[in-house]
Order: sequence, then C-alpha cells, then structure tokens
Amino acid sequence: MKARKIEKVSSDSGRTTAGAINISKDKTTKTRREDTTVSSPSDTPIIAFRTDKDINDMLQSIAAELKLEICYSKIVTDLIAFSSFMNIINPKSLKARDMEDMQAFFSYLKEAEDSKSLCIIFTSAPAFKIPKGVEKFIIKTPAIIDEGYLKLKILNKRAAAARHHKQNRDYDRKIFRLLKILKVLKSDGILYVADMCNEFNVSPKTVQRDIDLWNALGEIIEYDRNKKGFVLVYSDTIV
Repeated sequence: MKARKIEKVSSDSGRTTAGAINISKDKTTKTRREDTTVSSPSDTPIIAFRTDKDINDMLQSIAAELKLEICYSKIVTDLIAFSSFMNIINPKSLKARDMEDMQAFFSYLKEAEDSKSLCIIFTSAPAFKIPKGVEKFIIKTPAIIDEGYLKLKILNKRAAAARHHKQNRDYDRKIFRLLKILKVLKSDGILYVADMCNEFNVSPKTVQRDIDLWNALGEIIEYDRNKKGFVLVYSDTIV
C-alpha cells in the first residue's frame, strides 16, 4: 500500500497541516488523527470528533473489518462541512469557545439533515442542553461503549441510511420519468413504451404504472393502436 502526503490550510486557524491518503487497490481511505488533518471526501461515512484513543482504536478496527472511512476531526465546523451517516462526538472536549459553532451545527441539523440519514453518538452524556428537534438525531449513550456496541450501531445505521438514500434516488428517478412522459407527449405527440424502457432501464409495467398515475392526476393518456404508442388526449396541467 502506498501513501502520499497532501497539505491543506485549515479554515479556522490559517495554519497549514499535513495528512496522509492511503491508496489501496479497492478504495482510497482518508484519515485524520491527533493534530494531523486532511481534506475529506464529501461521502465520508463516519466523523470521529475529538474522540479519545480507546474509541479511535475501536473505530480503526471496525473500519478495517467493514471497509469504512473514518474522518478524525478537531474542528466543529467539519461536522457541517463533511457528509456522513454517523458523527461520534466527545462532548467533554468542547470548550466554551466551541459552543457557538456547535449550536450552528445543531441548527444545520434541524434545517438540512434527515434523521434517517444521520445519527450522533456522544461518547458520554453532554453537559449542555440538546436543542428541541435535535434529539431525534442522537442515540442514547450507554453506560459502556465497547467495540461490539459501536460495530452494531454502525452496521444498523449504515444499512438504514443506504435504504433511505436508495428510496430518495428511486423517487427522484420516478419524478424525472413522469416529467419526461408528459414532455414527450406534448412535444412529439406520441410516446413509445420501448423508448422509455431503453432510456430509463425499466420494464413496460413500470412505464404503464407511470402513465396510470398521470391519468389519475387528470391527464388523459390513451394507447393508439394505429400509431402503436400512447397519445395525450387531454391535459389538465400547466407543465
């Protein structure tokens, strides 16, 4: 395995810090340990914020087994800047000067994030009050955090986040197909099922269900036997 050094200027301090990117055959993992920071990809699965050595060692072991990326951070704003499905936070490390940034992070959660996609594990009970609306993101801190507990929570949350993202992608594709159907009918005057199947890699039944949905919404789309395609008989939309 080869490693190459990169540098970045930390946005909150202006100092230049160095990190290592370990490049393997199957993936690139980017880590940050202690005072060493490194730019992180937008799809970083887990952020470990100021976690202690015991937690870091457990995460390293779990990451190697599950082939995960761990971003080790000491900057509160990283919790907003980098996407993840789990944030593991050491609340005892937070100083008074950090709380304004932490409140900004909590506000960001309420406005922009989905609790089905992201969770927070505090390594101990936080001394500060959790704002209303943020509780749903937080997994209750157990009396003892061991490797088995972390692994179970990571597996459960990773699976839940993957299902949620897939549902969102499927929903987006469906919306795009529906809009494309109406656009083709209005611009070309006829829609061929085979064309939709080839373009979107779906079955004829899926296209038929999309057409049925448009009919339920007020569009009258019928099959023309002579043209061997669907035509728009009546439209009740402004699309």
